[in-house]
Amino acid sequence: MINALSIEDLSFTYQSWTEKENEPLFRALSLALPAGSKTLLLAPFNKGKTTLAKIICGVCPKYFPGELQGDINLYGKSLSDLDPWDLLPVCTYVSQNPQEQFVATSVEEEIAFPLESMGMERETMHARIEEAITQWGLQDLRTSSEQELSGGERKRVLLATMQAIDASFWLLDEAFDDLDQHWRDQLKHLIATKDKTVLVLASRYLREFDDLFDQVLLLDEGDIASGDRSTLISRFAHLCGDDLPSPLETEHIQPSQKRILSCKSLQAERSRVSTTKSKQFTLEVPDFQLRSGELVTLVGPNGSGKSSFSRLLCGLDTPIAGQITIDGEPFRDKQLSKRVGYLFQSPDLQIFLPTVAEELSWSLKRRSDLSKSEIESRIATCAELFSLDLEDTPTTMSYPLRKALQAAVYYLLDRPFYILDELDSALTYQSTLSIIAHLRRNGAGILLITHDRQFADKVAQRSYTIKEGRLIAV
Repeated sequence: MINALSIEDLSFTYQSWTEKENEPLFRALSLALPAGSKTLLLAPFNKGKTTLAKIICGVCPKYFPGELQGDINLYGKSLSDLDPWDLLPVCTYVSQNPQEQFVATSVEEEIAFPLESMGMERETMHARIEEAITQWGLQDLRTSSEQELSGGERKRVLLATMQAIDASFWLLDEAFDDLDQHWRDQLKHLIATKDKTVLVLASRYLREFDDLFDQVLLLDEGDIASGDRSTLISRFAHLCGDDLPSPLETEHIQPSQKRILSCKSLQAERSRVSTTKSKQFTLEVPDFQLRSGELVTLVGPNGSGKSSFSRLLCGLDTPIAGQITIDGEPFRDKQLSKRVGYLFQSPDLQIFLPTVAEELSWSLKRRSDLSKSEIESRIATCAELFSLDLEDTPTTMSYPLRKALQAAVYYLLDRPFYILDELDSALTYQSTLSIIAHLRRNGAGILLITHDRQFADKVAQRSYTIKEGRLIAV
């Protein structure tokens, strides 16, 4: 049987943009995937998982410079001999960060773009687009721009595009992240029933993975390990630190004062300007509370209003009724933003400076009570805590490291309340827990938005959900 993917003696080192030389990510890595196989590749974050995916689909080192050696073949053809238009119907890549893949101005055009590039007949293209849009529940969002979609909706657009292209090989990087349970089940069914070669890359083992794959592999020390499934999963848990005590269990929180963030009879409306068929979105919050030192979760369907609620809590949007109070005193807009830190789903919306050091020091330099030496000391300590290199350029860092940088910035701001929107996406459980523990060190109240119910059940002291536009306690 021909292999869908064959990699032999792969080595890769990213080009360095500083005086420090980069270490090789892979050393003589080899991998063979039979056609039609379903494979799960586990890897701790920042160990080369996404880079491997980008090498396989031909965008690295073309657009991400580095030194590449080794042989890569897709269905018996060398990757070096395949032009991008030849590769499109062979291999489809779904990124862990949906925003980096969007090229069109609407959902329908996004799905159509690769089909047009393939020279597909109009009638066939139209049929595939309609089937994919229906399959992924995007009927009312066909005219929506990427900026007005939620994280889960963006991921569904990429998966709909993958389905419409109908390539032989599906390369899915953290594809289950950002999806609620309904759409996770949909993706799981699609993987199980379609006659495709599927490679799923993940930095967490989800219960959806049980019985879904022919084989489980592990990216370990720059090479790929195979063998007994339970042994590999145990090794993976050890590499991720998931066999260590939870940082939340060992932390000692000593809040300087007990505070409470509350919402009463809150109402909000929000419309998507680019969405012609969708109705105006309405959210009702009868009662919500977050206290100092608490870890509260918010779990709900894609597009239900979780991020919209977050924007209200941190003052980015203004409710049409009701009020938000801190310690019984009404707050709004900029007053809220100085007390409620909101970590967006995408870290790239909150990172904008050329180096990690500049990013971390930006807010501290605006304080008159800190000397230059004190600022340098604080950012050095913070960088060590979040495993960051002060000289690194954020735009060349991995997606998980950019999320860690985003969290580190807010760590230095030291807000009494934090909203973490899909923080666990693309991170290991231990990494997520460590970030939460760091942010909660001074007694901050944490609202964690997640689609991983298994994770939410383990960490939450209380939980909320949104059903039919209404936030309720569960």
